[in-house]
Amino acid sequence: MTTMEVDPADYGYHDNHHGHGQHGDHLHGSHGDAGKTSDDYAAEAMAADMDRWITFDARVKDLSDLDPWLNKFAPSKVMREDGVGWIAVRAESDVDDPLQDLVHLQEGWENLKHSGRAINLETITSLALNNHCTVGKWLFHVEDGFKVDYAWSAIARGVVEGKLGSCAKVSPASKTPDAERRHVVCVYNMNYTNKDEVWLLENAIRHVGIKCPMSYKPDAYTYLGIYRKNKWGLRPTIYHSDFDVSKGSSVIAPCF
Repeated sequence: MTTMEVDPADYGYHDNHHGHGQHGDHLHGSHGDAGKTSDDYAAEAMAADMDRWITFDARVKDLSDLDPWLNKFAPSKVMREDGVGWIAVRAESDVDDPLQDLVHLQEGWENLKHSGRAINLETITSLALNNHCTVGKWLFHVEDGFKVDYAWSAIARGVVEGKLGSCAKVSPASKTPDAERRHVVCVYNMNYTNKDEVWLLENAIRHVGIKCPMSYKPDAYTYLGIYRKNKWGLRPTIYHSDFDVSKGSSVIAPCF
């Protein structure tokens, strides 16, 4: 496995609108995950997607409205049990790919599973490219309370101001007792096969102050139900990023 260091100097919604690529991600990390299966993760993600989204859409809202919105809908204040699946922001430049074809992506996936061919990143990427399903996201987990509100505010502001990603989302809080409950934050770009684009987004996320470990996942994996503990033995993320504070740079490693 090779690693690469990425230095920052190298790279100079209205409710219920999901937008492109914003589907099916594991909501929280906790001790309760130990007994879960891949199907459990998929069902949990689908349930969140089907529930209400609280979205700030920069295409129809003014930047001056962002601060009040962030305060009102801080992820530590919004409860999953109140029917909210995600809190999200969309950049003014965000667009949905009209050529994206999820029906044929699923058909191709079923054919692949019964073809005897290898099921790996290469064959799934071929399906994704053929059906214009190339959106991907960097995701990270952060503790509830002040930490998630601070991190989400930095990410949301960066997206709305056009400084990073096309859109982003964060999971709401939960009333379920769990001392280690965390939120997941996802930040999207349009093409996971474009490494420069993926590295630029990682760098932009680091620039707004996020230093925790991050992973990168193609949305095609999400659409096809590929989560942790899947029966094909695939890792659902394809890159991992650690930030080296002493060097002021990230170390990004492939993990497929």
